[in-house]
Amino acid sequence: MTKLIPTITTDNPDIKAEISLLSSENDIHIFRVTITIPENTETSPVTVSWNEEFLNTLYTWYPTCKRDLSIHQWFGPRENNSGFNFGAPTLSAIGADGLNNTTVAISDVHNPITIFFGAKNSKRGENLADYKVVFFDRPCNPSANYTADIRIDRRPIPFHEAVMSVYPWWTEYGHVVPPCPAAAEDALYSTWYSCCQNPVGSDILADLKVASEAGFRTIILDDGWQIEGESDGGYGSCGDWIVAKDKFPDFKAFVDGVHALGMKLMVWFAVPYMGYDAKSYSKFEGKFLSKANHIRCASLDPRYPEVRRYTIDTYKRFVKDYDIDGFKLDFIGSFQPDTLMSPFNSDTMDCPTVEAATKRLLDEITEELAELKPDLLYEYRQGYIGPAINRYGNMLRVGDCAYDGIANRIGMTNLRLMNYPIAIHSDMLCWSPKEDSKLCAKQLLNVLFCVPQISVFLADSTDEQKKLLRHYLDYWTENREILLHGKFRPLYPEYNYTVISAEGSDKIITVLYADTPYTYEGKAADVHLNGNCDGMVFENPTDRALKGEIYDRFGTLTETVEIPAKTIVRLPVPETGMIHIA
Repeated sequence: MTKLIPTITTDNPDIKAEISLLSSENDIHIFRVTITIPENTETSPVTVSWNEEFLNTLYTWYPTCKRDLSIHQWFGPRENNSGFNFGAPTLSAIGADGLNNTTVAISDVHNPITIFFGAKNSKRGENLADYKVVFFDRPCNPSANYTADIRIDRRPIPFHEAVMSVYPWWTEYGHVVPPCPAAAEDALYSTWYSCCQNPVGSDILADLKVASEAGFRTIILDDGWQIEGESDGGYGSCGDWIVAKDKFPDFKAFVDGVHALGMKLMVWFAVPYMGYDAKSYSKFEGKFLSKANHIRCASLDPRYPEVRRYTIDTYKRFVKDYDIDGFKLDFIGSFQPDTLMSPFNSDTMDCPTVEAATKRLLDEITEELAELKPDLLYEYRQGYIGPAINRYGNMLRVGDCAYDGIANRIGMTNLRLMNYPIAIHSDMLCWSPKEDSKLCAKQLLNVLFCVPQISVFLADSTDEQKKLLRHYLDYWTENREILLHGKFRPLYPEYNYTVISAEGSDKIITVLYADTPYTYEGKAADVHLNGNCDGMVFENPTDRALKGEIYDRFGTLTETVEIPAKTIVRLPVPETGMIHIA
């Protein structure tokens, strides 16, 4: 590869910016950026850039890219925006065979940073990969003597290994995500897709009897519990956070009913939102970051201490009065300033930036609520996924993708690649009572390697659907340690990760999401087939014959097979079924 020679530039002549090489070992290069900002000087973007010959780069990835791994041209490059409450500052260029070409990461996970990547052609024969890291391209308040490190990993190792090495590097700068409580890894029942904004306590309790028997241990009561009457689909009722009596006549009795089933209850809150119809709206007029007329609400400005106090006291009230077990804190990424509406007012605000105020709010929430209940559960979701914000959460969920199993698989995988020691959850799975159980199984297998969330009225499900779900949860629970904590290997990112495996000390669990050949690796294996076909191509490269047990999607043994040594055979594994090799 060409020698790395980054340059650093800024349009503000009063700002001094320098870059120096800190270390260069084993194809990992770390550069130190030093920026000096004189007092009373307005920040302006500082850009670090470098070019390399464009070789062996087929795709690009960053944590919030979803399905789009495309390469863009320099005039409209791939653009990874990150800050405290959105995204994470890392981007990868991926080469042939899913190997890492270059993975860039920045040590600063608080301030706004954008990483750009594009293909650049300026003259004949000059084909360049164009990288830029831009600091302070959005309003922020960095220290006068700012430093950050840029890590450029050019090791030709599997792409997922290069990405998963970034979080351990971040921990060297103090960005440590605490381990999650065991309950964060329990299968979860959600009311969101099944009820939308119209949950009814009696209906939910009746269904939770079925859910608890199926193996669910936690429920999230999602949006709508605060809305009297029919919902209009907006957020105009947010902000007062009073339980709707027509849906939950006695909310404490509802919570007690959930606990009596051996389940924990988490409650949804839209953290920034103050609805236009809320009685508290007038109290906070003038203390909003922005307004969204289409959903009838404003976003509160956490730079005001009275805004933070109101939010914290609301959550404390729910723990004290109702004994709930956790919070789904939604829309934290909406703490974004509209500079025309929310200029800095030093007389009444006590935080210089929205990012700093959001961090302070989350500090105060977790610290004060821990005094009431130290083992509370907190669910966050894509795209507030950085290591700085996720030190406050212990459950990190895939962004909304109802019915889209592939999007759920991609989202799950991208979150797993962040390598945090917290529970990664799927978006809620949902299906119609008329759905073929095979298609339900496809959704379930797409999220096998994370904690499953389901949003289905189980009482309305068919016996076949309930049988499938019971088997899936039994299998997932039995193998949870391998699935969630084994060596994670997602292959073929360019095809939406069509082979994913997790390796434990004594077994490897693999799902084939396409008609992809499988090669036995020498230890006990469960190989699930989630492609669009019956039959699995299986290679046994060893000197011994293997015995396999084939199961259908309900966990019923259908036949046993012998696989001769050093052969490639097609085995009669049914679609959404599995073969077990002891």
